[in-house]
Amino acid sequence: MRSTGSFPVILTVLALASPRAMADGPYVSISEAVTWQDNVTNAPSGDGIRSAFELESGASVNWVRSIDFSTILTAGVTADVDVCPPYSGLNSLSAGPSVDVRRKLGLGPFAPVLYAEIDVRGAGFVDPERSNVEADLELGLTQRIRDDLQLVLGARTGSYDARDIVFSGNFASLKATVNWDVDETWRLKIIGGWRSGDTVSDYTAMKSPYGWVAVDPDTQYLPGAWHFVRTFGDPFVAYRESVRTWSCGAGISPALGRHTSLALQFMRFDSEGYDRYYEDVVSVSLEHHF
Repeated sequence: MRSTGSFPVILTVLALASPRAMADGPYVSISEAVTWQDNVTNAPSGDGIRSAFELESGASVNWVRSIDFSTILTAGVTADVDVCPPYSGLNSLSAGPSVDVRRKLGLGPFAPVLYAEIDVRGAGFVDPERSNVEADLELGLTQRIRDDLQLVLGARTGSYDARDIVFSGNFASLKATVNWDVDETWRLKIIGGWRSGDTVSDYTAMKSPYGWVAVDPDTQYLPGAWHFVRTFGDPFVAYRESVRTWSCGAGISPALGRHTSLALQFMRFDSEGYDRYYEDVVSVSLEHHF
């Protein structure tokens, strides 16, 4: 693996192997989600844009250990199954370990909490060239401003190594979320984010004397590594590019019970690199903790 590195993997394995970190638990969560994306191909315009529904089922098992009065260590394993009915090549199974450390800076409900999380995950796709191994590091802060208002800030960096170089890359991102607990049942949230790094765009292709090229004249001269794919039925060219993305959105989450919550969320993404493209994502998810 070229770019993910072994340091996050070593830390994760050591934490998961530690009896102290696994003293309390296991705590099990399951989730189900339905997502609609209006531009799953990340195409700039025209015939390259495809929309799709996706179904996701996930499960996680975690162990929790209190290190001291103000520090909690959580270690666990997560697995997800993603199914995209219109484009079966995007169907995937992923799994991997994670370690999360949280430290509260002071006493009382308004004391800020710092956290650091490492995730390592392997994903296998029906289109085998998309299969990858990814390692991410996230640092963040949560701050309760008042009893019903919470601010969450996070900075994340990661690297993923796929079977084909087109689907490999690195990224860094920032995210801010404001949670408003309207009452004991309803939570509203506002989300803003920024991401810079590699991504994959797909566009309809045609055969030329020089091989497969994008149909759009403005996109024929691809900016980086590219690959001919049949993921979307018609001939497509997938190409990797460096992109800066701004995102914003909102969500509403009612509690359905003591251990169950429902979430409805809308996100808008504005990405610019070699081309510019937009994406709207609507999701409904259900999560239950045992």
